[in-house]
Amino acid sequence: MLALRRLTSTRLPLRQVAIRPLMRVNYSTDAAPQTDVPKEGAKPIDITIAEKDKQIADLQDLYRRALADMENIRQRTKKEVENASSFAITKFAKDLLDTADVLEIALKNVPEAERSNDANKSLKDFYSGVSMTHDNLMKTFKRAGVEPYGDTLGAKFDHNLHEAVFQAPVPGKEPGSVLEVLKPGYMIKGRVLRNAQVGVVSESS
Repeated sequence: MLALRRLTSTRLPLRQVAIRPLMRVNYSTDAAPQTDVPKEGAKPIDITIAEKDKQIADLQDLYRRALADMENIRQRTKKEVENASSFAITKFAKDLLDTADVLEIALKNVPEAERSNDANKSLKDFYSGVSMTHDNLMKTFKRAGVEPYGDTLGAKFDHNLHEAVFQAPVPGKEPGSVLEVLKPGYMIKGRVLRNAQVGVVSESS
């Protein structure tokens, strides 16, 4: 009984535990976190997209220019081929103009009264044959795009269309006008093949 009392009356010393103060953490938002944003304020991804957009625009512009150049080359080549085809017979047609001139001179030298005179049948047949040959030649010229141009007689002299062979003053005629046509002018598909050889009225002295 005595031992029990001693046991209960004995107090064990309490173990002292040091309580440390909690660390204070500053959650202030005053200071912004460090980033890799450029000084200009644009994000790197925005700069990359802008550069790509510019490259795409430049390539599209080059592509459109290349298409335009190819179309111009195609049109120019097509025109050159058409011109080569259209004017391939230019030299040959120009050489045949001399034949047409000879036929016209032959027809003009037959007197009009003899052209239908049965009394001179040989001359009549000759005129008819030459006339048919001349007409067929003119039809052939026309199919190839070769035609004599306009009424030259009395027209104003044009150095692009006419070649002056002589000049003469004529009372009552306007100076600078065509007095006589020695050889008619011809065009091939709108281009002058041969200038008309003409006489021109000059001013009276």
